[in-house]
Amino acid sequence: MSDKPRSPRLSRGGARMVDVARLAGTSTQTVSRVLSRPELVSEATRKLVEDAVRQLNYIPNSAARLLASTTSRIVAVIIPSLSATVYAREVDQIIRVLEPASFSVMIGHSDYSEKREERLIQSFLERRPDGFILTGTQHTDLARDLLLSSGVPVVETFDGDTTPLDISVGFSNFEAGRKVGELFRSRGLTRIAYVGGRSDQDFRSNARFEGLVSRLQEDGLQPAARIQLTLPMSAHDGVVALDKVLEIEPLIQAIFFSADAIAISALLECNRRGIKIPDQIALCGFGNYDLADATMPALTTVAVPFEKIGELAATSILERIRGNAEPRRLSLPLQLLRRGSA
Repeated sequence: MSDKPRSPRLSRGGARMVDVARLAGTSTQTVSRVLSRPELVSEATRKLVEDAVRQLNYIPNSAARLLASTTSRIVAVIIPSLSATVYAREVDQIIRVLEPASFSVMIGHSDYSEKREERLIQSFLERRPDGFILTGTQHTDLARDLLLSSGVPVVETFDGDTTPLDISVGFSNFEAGRKVGELFRSRGLTRIAYVGGRSDQDFRSNARFEGLVSRLQEDGLQPAARIQLTLPMSAHDGVVALDKVLEIEPLIQAIFFSADAIAISALLECNRRGIKIPDQIALCGFGNYDLADATMPALTTVAVPFEKIGELAATSILERIRGNAEPRRLSLPLQLLRRGSA
């Protein structure tokens, strides 16, 4: 006769934690610990429980676990767009840091709408997340009140110019604008334009524009001409913006684009029209996206450490949950990559 334990008879509702414990030969507390804090359980015991979970197709009752625990082991992440590579790179690092610590990530996208972000925060709070990672520091009053009253750590990313609710991990968009302005002025360029999102939508883009204007004003120049696009922007918007710039300033000498995607499409359109880059128009993007160094000429841009932002945001959440960190601002350095387009 085989000594292998027989699978327990399951109730109509499916396997229960007690069924997993019986099959694995452990207590229900051990099963719960394997599911929530596997790093606290020996490898041999963890394997017994995991084998039993697979054999029984056990699905943990998250609602019950929430009621029985003061933590959900969930971190809510809200980004502006699911399709933008920059945010995908950030979220990838967040997951890489949180998963080994047995935290799950719940992702939502605001589509660049503060009201949509507010609704997502309300919805996510019903799941009692242990922390929030948001993009930017601009939120509705209700969203701010909800976050502050929740009592959980909040990390705001991509904005190092304004005071955060709790913790910020980002960079100075204002200084990014100044860096690009300094580059253009080093070439003696005076007719300059800026292309970015609408001022009522893209607050980080506003700071880049203000940084650019600040540098131009030091030399007594007029503010850069500004073209505002509705978010989310498509690659084709770069061509649309180029046409608008040339319409209002036919003798334009340089254009700073708020994102590489639209800068690349504008650069390709200039090549198609026979506009010489950078001799006739110098172009600079932002972000150091994929293909930025593959264009002809290669795109000058501002490199942003998206992966590092995600890593530090997740690490900051874990430190706060463990009681090891205070509110703080982390501002990462940016690098201006001067290539052939400027």
